Amino acid sequence: MIDLLKRHWTWRIAVALMIVFTLYWGAFAARRYVSEAHIVVENLQAPTNNGMDLSSFLTGGSRDSKDLLLLRDYLRSADMLKKLYTELDLRSHYSDSYDVFSRLLYRDIPAEWFLRHYRQRLTVDHEESAGMLVIKAQAYKPEVAQAIASLLVREGDRFMNERAQGLAREQVSFAEREVATAGKRMAQARQQLLGFQNAKGLVSPTATVENISAVVGRLEGELSDLQARRGALQAYLAPTAAELVQLNAEVNAVEKQLKTQRARLASSNGKPTLNRVAEEYDRLALEAGFHQDVYKTALGALERSRIDATRTLKKVSVLQTPTLPEYSEEPGRLYNVVMYLLATLLITGILHLLMAIIREHRD
Repeated sequence: MIDLLKRHWTWRIAVALMIVFTLYWGAFAARRYVSEAHIVVENLQAPTNNGMDLSSFLTGGSRDSKDLLLLRDYLRSADMLKKLYTELDLRSHYSDSYDVFSRLLYRDIPAEWFLRHYRQRLTVDHEESAGMLVIKAQAYKPEVAQAIASLLVREGDRFMNERAQGLAREQVSFAEREVATAGKRMAQARQQLLGFQNAKGLVSPTATVENISAVVGRLEGELSDLQARRGALQAYLAPTAAELVQLNAEVNAVEKQLKTQRARLASSNGKPTLNRVAEEYDRLALEAGFHQDVYKTALGALERSRIDATRTLKKVSVLQTPTLPEYSEEPGRLYNVVMYLLATLLITGILHLLMAIIREHRD
């Protein structure tokens, strides 16, 4: 082995690197404590018996899984880092270490580099089988690691609630605007209907038309009876007979009254008649009824939105509270030493083999 080191400079460098790596990972690398927490997102809305969730089937995931992924993204976001910096001053903590290879280079490092370092010290794993998030926060002090994990859990709960409540408020606000619009339209339609009734002096033109139609029918029947009696009397009475003269007068009176009532119902010269008034009234009444139905539907939608708003809260339940670590899990000293030694030996061996091949070709 000593002869190999004397003859090949590559192995001397390799041995020196292995000594450096062993010393760094074994003694010099700063201890990092890991606080772990397990959380799930629970929807307080009562489950529905819809069988298969079509949207979940098409997108390949459940609603809870989407909530967990959204929460995971928020916990690793720059917004979350700002809150951590404000409350825990992470810049000072991550830059206050003797280990220049694992610490934040300096306190006032750009935000993008700080975010990258933060994501290297935070692990948020989505356990699909259990439907939970596993949070692992690293710090140089156990108390800081636990404080980071606790703040992540608390802010995650606030984020999910605000998001759900914001959507619910938007739905309720939209429903309230629809109710107000439908109420105004209904009031306008009813005012138009009342104005039309007052202008025509009729509460219900349709009922008036029905009554006049009944009168016309009765007059037609009465006229038919009178004409039949007159025909029978004309067979044996003189035209000047008193009874026949009286009967003719009654027929003329009934015909005049019938003509008058028919003229009130309809006219061919374009004059305003009850059938036109009834048609306009029916149109206004139908429009008022339609707007009333729309208003009732909007009220029902508003009530359902308010009920849903109270049931769409999402709660972050903590399965395991953030731990206070007593032993530094990071870095994995033995693992890193072995891996770096094997990598150094492998690279040195490949380099030595290449140099041997080059020497043979030269000879």
